[in-house]
Amino acid sequence: MTDWVKSSDVWVPKHLKPANKTVNMVFYYSQKLDRILVGFPENYPAPFGFQKIVCRSAHEVEKWSERLRQQERRDDEMKDEEREAIEAPLREYARKELQHLMANARNNVNRDFCRQALQRIDEMERKNKMKTVRFMHAEGFEDGK
Repeated sequence: MTDWVKSSDVWVPKHLKPANKTVNMVFYYSQKLDRILVGFPENYPAPFGFQKIVCRSAHEVEKWSERLRQQERRDDEMKDEEREAIEAPLREYARKELQHLMANARNNVNRDFCRQALQRIDEMERKNKMKTVRFMHAEGFEDGK
């Protein structure tokens, strides 16, 4: 029979006890590039040009995770601006063309097709404007927060 060990008010088999080892979160930060990367475990070296940040408390993890989310937000904003610069003229041209075709349609089938195509363009535009927030696997929302 296996030996049991009490671990934080729970009895676990002795061979599972090492699984309670805490793993510190690691981030890599480059001040020159102003970039944060999620790092490998603590025993691996940092990439060239990056400083290794080992978080030993939940507060440090939250602080660096928030900075990582801000960086991703900036990256998403730049990507959205690039997309908008390319897609906006095309979308406006397609919208004008569909409105012209809908106004000059010979029957209701063509009008309905143009109306649905316009709705699809609006839906795609609405989806592109949605913002997302990413969390690391070690984080998540609590109820009411």
